[in-house]
Amino acid sequence: MTSPAHTPSAAFWFNSMAFEYLPNAGLTPTERDVLDILLARQEPGGVVEITQAELSKRLGVLQPNISKALGRLSDLGIIDPPEIRRRGRVLLHRALAAYEGPRQAMAAMNDPTIPDWPLNIPTSPTRPARTSSPTSSASKTKAKTKPGPPKLRLV
Repeated sequence: MTSPAHTPSAAFWFNSMAFEYLPNAGLTPTERDVLDILLARQEPGGVVEITQAELSKRLGVLQPNISKALGRLSDLGIIDPPEIRRRGRVLLHRALAAYEGPRQAMAAMNDPTIPDWPLNIPTSPTRPARTSSPTSSASKTKAKTKPGPPKLRLV
């Protein structure tokens, strides 16, 4: 007898249209890294239980840089504004949040009890061009990092 296939406890559904325009936001590497962690750790509906200290430790970036990144994500409407945010909890805009399926996403979009705020990402039909290679742009906008362990060296 074979065992049944493993089924995830929750399947996630995303609004792909919102993600198509995300490059138009012009996020710095640190802002994008913070957003990637928030997207990966969210619960259905976009709630993320995480502190700035946890983000700082995970990314190896000083906490003031995490604070700046969260501030910019908030200004763009990607995450909740400070006036409704609770310490250790971030809420992704419902257009970027994950849901259990399209029906739950539509219900969330139409639910007047769920906090809402403007999403301020330009929706230009043309994706902005990359002005330089990822290596050179990362060095120009690199956030101050915490000293870390020595790099692994293969011989």
